[in-house]
Amino acid sequence: MRAATWMLLSCLLIGLFYDEQCRATPIDEENSNDPEDDDYDYDNREEPSSSEGFPMAIEEHVAAPYFEKSNLTVSAKPGDDVTLTCDARNYRNNNVAMWYKNDVMLTSGQSVISTRVKIMPNNSLFLENVSSDDADVYKCQILPDKVEQYTTLSVGARLSILCDDRDVTDRSQTFKQGDNHKLECRTYLPDNAKIIWSFNGQRLQGDDNGVIVLENVDEENAGVYQCLGEDRSAAPPHGSVSVDVQFSPKASTHRHHVNTMEGDTAEIYCNYRANPIAISFFIKDGKKLTLSDKYSIRNSLHKEQNRTTLLIKHVEESDLGEYLCQVENTIGASDVRIQLSYHPETPQFENITIDGNKVTMHWLVRSLQPLSEAMLDYKLTGSYTWSTVSVIRTHRHDRDSGIWKITHQMELTPGHWHAHVKTKNTQGWSNFSPDHEFFIKDEEAVRHVILWYRDKTPVMNGIQPIIPIYSLDNQFVLNVPLANATGHNFSCYVMPANVRRLITIQLGTAPTPTSDSSSASSISWPRAVDCLILGVLSLIQQATARF
Repeated sequence: MRAATWMLLSCLLIGLFYDEQCRATPIDEENSNDPEDDDYDYDNREEPSSSEGFPMAIEEHVAAPYFEKSNLTVSAKPGDDVTLTCDARNYRNNNVAMWYKNDVMLTSGQSVISTRVKIMPNNSLFLENVSSDDADVYKCQILPDKVEQYTTLSVGARLSILCDDRDVTDRSQTFKQGDNHKLECRTYLPDNAKIIWSFNGQRLQGDDNGVIVLENVDEENAGVYQCLGEDRSAAPPHGSVSVDVQFSPKASTHRHHVNTMEGDTAEIYCNYRANPIAISFFIKDGKKLTLSDKYSIRNSLHKEQNRTTLLIKHVEESDLGEYLCQVENTIGASDVRIQLSYHPETPQFENITIDGNKVTMHWLVRSLQPLSEAMLDYKLTGSYTWSTVSVIRTHRHDRDSGIWKITHQMELTPGHWHAHVKTKNTQGWSNFSPDHEFFIKDEEAVRHVILWYRDKTPVMNGIQPIIPIYSLDNQFVLNVPLANATGHNFSCYVMPANVRRLITIQLGTAPTPTSDSSSASSISWPRAVDCLILGVLSLIQQATARF
């Protein structure tokens, strides 16, 4: 019974709901003939919203073209072929690539406007045999999106300098002592230009390829290297490279022996050059000297060199001996030894005057103690023994600095001479000075005429020599390349007035003097004529006349 009741109620509810949804108005009879007439207002209806009406068509979204890099740089040498890329991402079929040089259009799509360029299928721009006129800013534009990429093309100079195959034109390079390097000059010109190298303004000799090889680099290789491409133009290409060389110190001194006296302040010094900067110090008896009441150090510049000076105060016997000036930097080290003593310093040559056979020589000596004696040794070139003169005039040249002047005058025969001197003070002898060489001319010899012949052909034809000849005082020298000397006899004619003398010279033999029919035994002739063969690649024959 309960189940039947629930069934009945359900049917009633369904009927009520259906009645509400399906209720309609009957059609009037007078309008019943219009089948489209109803109560709905078709003129004022609203468009259904996208959520209520029919769904709209969905368009597929495609990303616009773009460049990963908007600015590029390309470097080239004159004469190179260059390709400028236009690699746009998302490039579509309806896109067009346009190329511009600044604001001047070069291409439109695959159509070329400027004959200077070519367009590639991938929209890259090709330039053949570029020059400095091609250097500029190029723009690739993608239409219709107007996406742009800029490429700066730089074309190098017409000349480049390479160091070990790296471009160093108009730059600086630092080398290390002992290294080997190659400098090469290249030109980028239509015609081959002559390459001219110079170093610090002085012309250098490079090979035909414009290459300079620097072996075992040292201080003297530092400077400015310049290269010129001589193309006969008003403004030939050129470039330079500045070379700096790092080298170990080079220490030196002009006073290896320093004179002092007891109780005085002695100064010993050394000069040095170094790159990079160096440190200097002094050593005595194996110990490094430090600043104290006894020692002080002064650093200064002297003639473009560094100078370090050790001052030794209140000198006593224990201060005498050898001092070592040590100079060090990151490349290496150098030292110089200096002797401190009470003896005179090594004499230094000052000057010489020659008047005929009369010779006057002057030396300077530093000694705080009075000089008591001086000794002069002299000899001719080739002599094994020295001649000695002990009586020499001395006088103080500078009283405050202890400098003495030594003067000696004597007469010598013509020839090539050597002389040196040493002095003595109250404490002992100095070392000998370095040899000084000088020449005394033979006035009679220079009035004779010297002529050379090879076989029967004169070497001297009038004034112009066929083979180089030069005169060194009374020595007449003939330089003959070995290739021109083999198998030939050389003759030397000595001609005073109308008389001549023949000296026949054969390779490897001593000269054999002979006289022709015009010779007269009463004529005063040279007592000796020396002909020497020196060297391996050249024949040097010397005729020396001595009276």
